[in-house]
Amino acid sequence: MIKSKTKFNATKEDVAKMFQANHLPRISTIEILGNGEFNAAFKVCTEKNKEYVVKIAPPCDSKVLTYENNMMESEVFWYEQMREKTDIRIPKVYASDFSERIIPAAYFIMEKMDGKPLWEMGFSETEYAKVQEQKIYMLTQIHRIHNHLFGYRQTGLQNSWYEAIRGMVSNMIKDCEAMGIETPNGHKLLMAIDKHEDLLRDCECCMVNFDLWDSNVLYHNGNLCWIDPERSFWGDRIADFITLGKGQKSPLSDKFSEIEIYNRTAETPIVYDKNMEIRYQVAVGYLALIEEVEKYVRYEPEEENYIRNTVDAEAMFEMAFGVLL
Repeated sequence: MIKSKTKFNATKEDVAKMFQANHLPRISTIEILGNGEFNAAFKVCTEKNKEYVVKIAPPCDSKVLTYENNMMESEVFWYEQMREKTDIRIPKVYASDFSERIIPAAYFIMEKMDGKPLWEMGFSETEYAKVQEQKIYMLTQIHRIHNHLFGYRQTGLQNSWYEAIRGMVSNMIKDCEAMGIETPNGHKLLMAIDKHEDLLRDCECCMVNFDLWDSNVLYHNGNLCWIDPERSFWGDRIADFITLGKGQKSPLSDKFSEIEIYNRTAETPIVYDKNMEIRYQVAVGYLALIEEVEKYVRYEPEEENYIRNTVDAEAMFEMAFGVLL
């Protein structure tokens, strides 16, 4: 398990209580699963040799960021949205409990899906390109899931993307300052958002995954399965391009190939222009701020992930502010 201050250290007895409370088969073994850095996940095998995944939120007394409060309940919601409105392959959720009665944390129990994360597959360049096309096609499906309000369900929705992203950034700044740490880049990002208010007010609203890295997509026998949609929000679809192509440190102008693939099946094609780049860089700036602030909550300064977040955030801020300010 990756070292993180927020992960719940569940015992076999804890997991057995969850299964018993939800009338699921008796468990035989559990093992740590995945490389996530926020929730804890376990593979559970029952006496009937069926495998499940248990996902557990941080303990109820953990220090988490504002948008991460009640995030597990939102994750189950986003699984439901995808199951009802797309043909994306996702795990079935068998049970969920956000009451913190069984253990002092929210949890849910879901289907164990076959496959490995894309980054583990060792694809050739040609194979990887085909898999990315599949992933982008699925992205167009969630962008057809619309809403009239923007933002995170768990922190309250707003009437426009401008109001939502401004509130999301403001909460991150408050989280940082509550720890006694200033974030000048956070305040610069607020200035940039205000500068482009009219543009951001004009964005359409849809489901945005915002975490569609190769670690959150499983591959098995030619099929893809999406997992871990907890960081999804209602917002500007261009934010999902951060995880495509060369990643979060590259401008949208470097992702023409991904835009072309997206436009083949998109409900509304993307036309690249200066305004689209601005919208994209607002999302890059927000991700940079998340990485900057979350390191104070999860890691110690000498740890590798703390250093990684610092370097990544600086690079993203530099790129975003070069466009936005």
